[in-house]
Amino acid sequence: MKPLVKTVASTAVVLAALAGCASRSSGGSSAAGSGSGTSTSSPSSSSTSSSTSSSSHGSTSTSNGSQPSAPGSSASSGAPSSGQSSAPSTPGQVKITSPQGVSLAKDGITLITEVEWGGCDDQPQLVVTSQDASKVVVEVKTTNHYRIGIMCPNYARQGSASVKLAAPLGSRQVIDGVKNVAITVH
Repeated sequence: MKPLVKTVASTAVVLAALAGCASRSSGGSSAAGSGSGTSTSSPSSSSTSSSTSSSSHGSTSTSNGSQPSAPGSSASSGAPSSGQSSAPSTPGQVKITSPQGVSLAKDGITLITEVEWGGCDDQPQLVVTSQDASKVVVEVKTTNHYRIGIMCPNYARQGSASVKLAAPLGSRQVIDGVKNVAITVH
Protein backbone atom coordinates (compact mmCIF):
# COMPACT_ATOMS: atom_id res chain seq x y z
CA MET A 1 0.00 0.00 0.00
CA LYS A 2 2.89 2.37 0.75
CA PRO A 3 4.33 2.18 -2.82
CA LEU A 4 0.89 2.99 -4.22
CA VAL A 5 0.59 6.08 -2.00
CA LYS A 6 4.11 7.18 -3.01
CA THR A 7 3.28 6.76 -6.70
CA VAL A 8 0.04 8.74 -6.40
CA ALA A 9 1.77 11.48 -4.40
CA SER A 10 4.66 11.67 -6.90
CA THR A 11 2.23 11.89 -9.81
CA ALA A 12 0.34 14.71 -8.08
CA VAL A 13 3.57 16.64 -7.50
CA VAL A 14 4.63 16.23 -11.14
CA LEU A 15 1.22 17.36 -12.43
CA ALA A 16 1.24 20.39 -10.13
CA ALA A 17 4.73 21.32 -11.33
CA LEU A 18 3.70 21.00 -14.99
CA ALA A 19 0.62 23.15 -14.40
CA GLY A 20 2.81 25.76 -12.71
CA CYS A 21 5.24 25.76 -15.64
CA ALA A 22 2.38 26.15 -18.10
CA SER A 23 0.92 29.10 -16.24
CA ARG A 24 4.29 30.87 -15.99
CA SER A 25 5.22 30.42 -19.65
CA SER A 26 1.82 31.40 -21.04
CA GLY A 27 0.68 33.96 -18.49
CA GLY A 28 -2.46 32.07 -17.43
CA SER A 29 -3.49 30.59 -14.10
CA SER A 30 -2.45 27.11 -13.09
CA ALA A 31 -6.11 26.08 -12.93
CA ALA A 32 -6.56 26.82 -16.63
CA GLY A 33 -4.01 24.21 -17.66
CA SER A 34 -4.94 21.57 -15.07
CA GLY A 35 -6.79 19.44 -17.60
CA SER A 36 -10.14 19.59 -15.82
CA GLY A 37 -11.94 20.25 -19.09
CA THR A 38 -14.28 22.77 -17.50
CA SER A 39 -12.51 25.88 -18.71
CA THR A 40 -14.95 27.74 -20.94
CA SER A 41 -13.26 31.10 -20.81
CA SER A 42 -12.10 32.86 -23.92
CA PRO A 43 -9.72 35.79 -24.33
CA SER A 44 -11.66 38.81 -23.08
CA SER A 45 -10.60 41.25 -25.72
CA SER A 46 -8.27 41.38 -28.61
CA SER A 47 -6.36 44.59 -28.57
CA THR A 48 -6.04 45.40 -32.20
CA SER A 49 -4.03 48.51 -32.55
CA SER A 50 -3.58 48.20 -36.25
CA SER A 51 -2.53 51.36 -37.96
CA THR A 52 -4.01 53.12 -40.94
CA SER A 53 -5.53 51.50 -43.97
CA SER A 54 -2.54 52.49 -46.07
CA SER A 55 -0.27 50.09 -44.17
CA SER A 56 2.22 47.99 -46.09
CA HIS A 57 2.92 44.59 -44.62
CA GLY A 58 6.47 43.33 -44.94
CA SER A 59 7.90 39.89 -45.30
CA THR A 60 9.74 37.92 -42.68
CA SER A 61 12.43 35.28 -42.78
CA THR A 62 14.12 33.08 -40.23
CA SER A 63 17.85 32.88 -39.79
CA ASN A 64 17.83 29.19 -40.69
CA GLY A 65 15.50 29.60 -43.68
CA SER A 66 12.61 27.64 -42.19
CA GLN A 67 9.09 28.95 -42.15
CA PRO A 68 7.52 29.31 -38.70
CA SER A 69 4.57 27.02 -38.09
CA ALA A 70 1.32 28.50 -36.91
CA PRO A 71 0.45 27.76 -33.28
CA GLY A 72 -2.47 25.38 -32.96
CA SER A 73 -2.10 24.19 -36.56
CA SER A 74 -1.85 20.52 -35.65
CA ALA A 75 -4.68 18.38 -36.92
CA SER A 76 -7.09 17.02 -34.34
CA SER A 77 -9.26 13.98 -34.77
CA GLY A 78 -12.73 13.61 -33.36
CA ALA A 79 -15.32 16.17 -32.44
CA PRO A 80 -14.35 19.25 -30.45
CA SER A 81 -15.26 19.05 -26.78
CA SER A 82 -17.11 21.63 -24.68
CA GLY A 83 -18.64 23.21 -27.79
CA GLN A 84 -15.34 24.81 -28.78
CA SER A 85 -14.26 24.71 -32.41
CA SER A 86 -10.85 23.32 -33.33
CA ALA A 87 -9.91 26.52 -35.23
CA PRO A 88 -9.33 29.73 -33.27
CA SER A 89 -12.28 32.10 -33.63
CA THR A 90 -10.30 35.26 -32.97
CA PRO A 91 -7.42 36.47 -35.12
CA GLY A 92 -5.23 37.03 -32.06
CA GLN A 93 -3.98 39.97 -30.07
CA VAL A 94 -1.84 42.45 -31.99
CA LYS A 95 1.08 44.18 -30.30
CA ILE A 96 2.80 47.16 -31.94
CA THR A 97 6.41 47.85 -30.86
CA SER A 98 9.39 49.92 -31.91
CA PRO A 99 11.92 48.42 -34.33
CA GLN A 100 15.31 47.63 -32.76
CA GLY A 101 17.47 49.26 -35.42
CA VAL A 102 16.71 49.47 -39.13
CA SER A 103 19.00 48.86 -42.08
CA LEU A 104 18.55 49.58 -45.77
CA ALA A 105 19.09 46.81 -48.31
CA LYS A 106 21.32 47.35 -51.35
CA ASP A 107 18.29 47.93 -53.59
CA GLY A 108 17.53 51.19 -51.72
CA ILE A 109 13.82 50.43 -51.22
CA THR A 110 13.83 47.57 -48.67
CA LEU A 111 14.02 48.25 -44.92
CA ILE A 112 15.16 45.39 -42.66
CA THR A 113 15.08 44.93 -38.87
CA GLU A 114 16.11 42.03 -36.63
CA VAL A 115 13.26 40.39 -34.69
CA GLU A 116 12.80 37.74 -31.99
CA TRP A 117 9.65 35.77 -31.22
CA GLY A 118 8.44 32.54 -29.68
CA GLY A 119 5.64 30.80 -27.84
CA CYS A 120 2.22 31.68 -29.25
CA ASP A 121 3.57 34.68 -31.19
CA ASP A 122 3.69 34.77 -34.98
CA GLN A 123 6.91 36.06 -36.50
CA PRO A 124 6.88 39.88 -36.23
CA GLN A 125 6.36 42.00 -39.35
CA LEU A 126 7.92 45.36 -40.17
CA VAL A 127 5.04 47.62 -41.21
CA VAL A 128 5.11 51.01 -42.96
CA THR A 129 2.25 53.04 -41.47
CA SER A 130 2.82 56.09 -43.68
CA GLN A 131 5.35 57.51 -46.11
CA ASP A 132 5.67 60.80 -47.94
CA ALA A 133 8.39 62.88 -49.60
CA SER A 134 10.13 63.66 -46.28
CA LYS A 135 9.66 60.63 -44.01
CA VAL A 136 8.78 56.95 -43.66
CA VAL A 137 7.01 55.80 -40.46
CA VAL A 138 7.60 52.17 -39.42
CA GLU A 139 6.46 49.86 -36.60
CA VAL A 140 6.90 46.19 -35.71
CA LYS A 141 3.63 44.23 -35.53
CA THR A 142 3.42 40.94 -33.59
CA THR A 143 0.30 38.77 -33.37
CA ASN A 144 -0.20 36.53 -30.32
CA HIS A 145 -2.53 33.52 -30.49
CA TYR A 146 -2.60 32.63 -26.78
CA ARG A 147 -5.79 30.87 -25.70
CA ILE A 148 -6.75 29.87 -22.17
CA GLY A 149 -6.18 26.18 -21.57
CA ILE A 150 -3.76 25.79 -24.50
CA MET A 151 -0.04 25.65 -23.80
CA CYS A 152 2.30 27.67 -25.99
CA PRO A 153 5.59 26.07 -27.04
CA ASN A 154 8.59 27.24 -25.05
CA TYR A 155 11.01 28.27 -27.79
CA ALA A 156 12.69 31.41 -29.03
CA ARG A 157 13.54 32.24 -32.63
CA GLN A 158 15.52 34.99 -34.28
CA GLY A 159 15.21 36.32 -37.79
CA SER A 160 14.60 39.44 -39.78
CA ALA A 161 11.55 41.32 -40.94
CA SER A 162 11.58 43.46 -44.06
CA VAL A 163 9.29 45.76 -45.99
CA LYS A 164 9.54 47.31 -49.44
CA LEU A 165 8.91 51.03 -49.74
CA ALA A 166 6.81 52.58 -52.51
CA ALA A 167 9.85 54.62 -53.62
CA PRO A 168 13.58 54.54 -52.80
CA LEU A 169 14.40 55.88 -49.33
CA GLY A 170 16.84 58.48 -50.64
CA SER A 171 17.19 61.33 -48.12
CA ARG A 172 13.90 60.61 -46.29
CA GLN A 173 13.98 60.07 -42.53
CA VAL A 174 12.80 56.80 -41.00
CA ILE A 175 10.53 57.49 -38.00
CA ASP A 176 9.64 55.09 -35.16
CA GLY A 177 5.82 55.06 -35.23
CA VAL A 178 5.54 54.13 -31.54
CA LYS A 179 7.94 56.67 -30.01
CA ASN A 180 7.67 59.23 -32.85
CA VAL A 181 11.46 59.69 -33.03
CA ALA A 182 13.89 59.41 -35.93
CA ILE A 183 15.71 56.08 -36.38
CA THR A 184 19.26 55.88 -37.69
CA VAL A 185 19.34 53.69 -40.80
CA HIS A 186 22.47 51.58 -41.28
